[in-house]
Amino acid sequence: MDFQDLSAVSDLPYPEPIIPYSNPIEAKKLMNDYGGRDSETTAIMQYIYQSYILKRDYPEYAAKLEEIAISEMHHHELLGTSIAAYGSFPVIGGRNTFWNGSFVNYVTDLVRLLEADIQGEELAIANYEKTILCLQNDSVKQMIERIIVDEEIHVAILKSMLACAKAERRN
Repeated sequence: MDFQDLSAVSDLPYPEPIIPYSNPIEAKKLMNDYGGRDSETTAIMQYIYQSYILKRDYPEYAAKLEEIAISEMHHHELLGTSIAAYGSFPVIGGRNTFWNGSFVNYVTDLVRLLEADIQGEELAIANYEKTILCLQNDSVKQMIERIIVDEEIHVAILKSMLACAKAERRN
């Protein structure tokens, strides 16, 4: 199947939002996934950057990366809303630093950027799995498990894109 036919999100519904209550400790555990170096913020900015630079020469790749970015924006919203529901502030930054543009991988080669994107998605999944282990709130755990489903779809799409890009390069 061609990567253009693949949806960047699962059809599975997201769980109901958490009931707000003050818990700054749990909110802090979400911050790196929300706005740290290897976060939804970084993924959004990286995919949008890539869609801009690929639009002229690889419009189908650019469109799919933009679609993935939109999915990441939804994840960002879910995490930010959860942090706020916990009574904290969804500041764009991780536990130790504010977010900055140096977190984005600015590689321009199609194959190399797709390889970096796959690594980033796999790292996001691993980080989410670690986050789940640190949380008590079941609804937030379920939300993150649902986000992981989308991230796994992104890996599959990116691997399909990479295979196509390598095949095109050989021809």
